[in-house]
Amino acid sequence: MMKYSVLIILFLLTSTAQASYCSGKNWQDAYQLYTHNIDLLNDHIDRYNVLLDKVNLSKVGKGEQRFRVEKLAIEELEQLNVEVESLESKFNKVKQLWLLISDNCLYDDELDYNNKALENVRGADIGRKEVNDLLSRIEILRSRFFQAIKLTHY
Repeated sequence: MMKYSVLIILFLLTSTAQASYCSGKNWQDAYQLYTHNIDLLNDHIDRYNVLLDKVNLSKVGKGEQRFRVEKLAIEELEQLNVEVESLESKFNKVKQLWLLISDNCLYDDELDYNNKALENVRGADIGRKEVNDLLSRIEILRSRFFQAIKLTHY
């Protein structure tokens, strides 16, 4: 009889844990992680735009000054690229979290919450797409600076 009591308690605990995954706390955690990633992405886009302005600044400078601006911009773009690449995996984690929440909401027969979680999965996919777009733009800008250095120093 004791065995069955323990099994029943274990079953109730696991089903409660499963059901609670569709809870407000998990939604809040996933949402905070998602918005944090969006904020980071926006910060990275702002940094990219500053570096984009350096393209115009490098056209104004001459000789060694221009070379230093271009070289510094390349270094900053390389650092930005590393940071943006890490953001891609963060959006993947958020997506997996929303999928887990969605599965648990579906299991709990919370269809409206399941649908909302799936919308958030799509939002994480959009964030990841934006990251990939930014990575492409970083590479294009980096190539421009390399080309400018080649033209002025070789």
